[in-house]
Amino acid sequence: MLLEPDPDLQGHGGNEITELEPQKVQIEEDLKILLLPKDPNDDKNVVLEIRAGTGGDEATLFASEIFRMYSRYAETQGWKMEVTSTSESSVGASRK
Repeated sequence: MLLEPDPDLQGHGGNEITELEPQKVQIEEDLKILLLPKDPNDDKNVVLEIRAGTGGDEATLFASEIFRMYSRYAETQGWKMEVTSTSESSVGASRK
């Protein structure tokens, strides 16, 4: 015995496809990234030096802002950070 298609169910199926299509695209993009080979340097440590350079007080303030930006990013990623040396400036910002 063959059943007639239910128009209500067909409507729900069409809505579900419309809702899930953007998720499909995102999942495909995530899979492409997950399939990339692992970089052998991913687990290694990094040494980052931030210097004010030329530019006087403005360069020192900029270097301080850059240090705060990298510090916050490392914190959000759950990375450990160790400051090995700092140099205080006359404008209240320290150079790392």
